[in-house]
Amino acid sequence: MSSNWASWNNPGNGVWKADSSTLDLTVEANFQEASAWVTAVVGRPCEGHERRVAELTLKLAIAADLIHNERDVRQIVWAGLLHDIGKAAIDPRILNKPAALTPAEFDVIQQHPGLGYRLARTAPQIDDETLDGILYHHERWDGEGYPMGLIGESIPLLARLLKVTDVYDALVSDRPYRAAWTADEAATYLLQHSGMAFDPRLIQIFAYRVLPFHQQQGFPLD
Repeated sequence: MSSNWASWNNPGNGVWKADSSTLDLTVEANFQEASAWVTAVVGRPCEGHERRVAELTLKLAIAADLIHNERDVRQIVWAGLLHDIGKAAIDPRILNKPAALTPAEFDVIQQHPGLGYRLARTAPQIDDETLDGILYHHERWDGEGYPMGLIGESIPLLARLLKVTDVYDALVSDRPYRAAWTADEAATYLLQHSGMAFDPRLIQIFAYRVLPFHQQQGFPLD
């Protein structure tokens, strides 16, 4: 997967023209493989947030013409399902705390991308792009994220995609410390933080080409 925006729109890259059944089979095969590996490693399947993030990331990548081959599909599915695997090593009392985290607790939470990176390195046939997506999915466009404080297009593309979909799904889901936001509230938040937390071009595509359709029948992957 390309690392910068200019080459995404280069016709020479060749968007993958697989029919919907081929795409669905490729996606499901990777879901099954990744979920089986996660179950074997951490004792639970990939479901809920992880699966929704992977599916939304695929939809965003399709809308942005970023799927060029089966390898891109595999990277997105595996990174989506494994992006929070490092939380398996975090004390559940912190993860499920029904109140604001203390600075010390937030420091612990910030360790999960690195923990996830080290754990995911043991997965079969995983590549550097997928690992970078896992490691850097909490970086921010303005450089105020973690773990490295990367800025703008120095953040790997897959991590930028995951940043958008991970935050959106977290906002529209119930959490121990707050009720779920509406889809409109979450979309407004993303747009307000475009160019700060998120890649502004990805936010435009997600807000105006993915969100209006992703729950309707007929959208790719439905």
